[in-house]
Amino acid sequence: MTASVAITRVNAEELPVFISLIRALESEAHPRDKAAAERAARGVYQSLQRLDFTRSDVCWMLLARAAGMPVGYASLVRIPKADARSGYLFVDELVVLEGFRRAGVASALLAHVEGEAHALGVAGLRLLVRPQNEAARALYRTAGFSESETIFCEKHV
Repeated sequence: MTASVAITRVNAEELPVFISLIRALESEAHPRDKAAAERAARGVYQSLQRLDFTRSDVCWMLLARAAGMPVGYASLVRIPKADARSGYLFVDELVVLEGFRRAGVASALLAHVEGEAHALGVAGLRLLVRPQNEAARALYRTAGFSESETIFCEKHV
């Protein structure tokens, strides 16, 4: 199945639609945890209190719709450099509802992200993917990404 996909930037008016998608994604990811969806929705509101991604030019969300229904999103962060280099656009998350995977939604999101990267004049796109997520890795390779030997480091604070 190939879906006709519309991509929009999440703004304040679309926030309820975005939160309904977050609830649906969390319900899929944690079917036995009935409270997961509400925790995730609260998390969106908490995130907005720290940084309003609906009005930011540093980080924002893209919402994918198929037949008018929200089916996926991408979370983007613009990473500047402290010199003349143009920086990167980082894809922090790219998630699609299970019933719409392998239907062109993620590819449409990536194509839209690439268009935004060109419009911003950044040097390129970056993202992380788990080594065991073969489907995502194949998607990214098909979209022109190359895998590197970079080691990801993380520290929780």
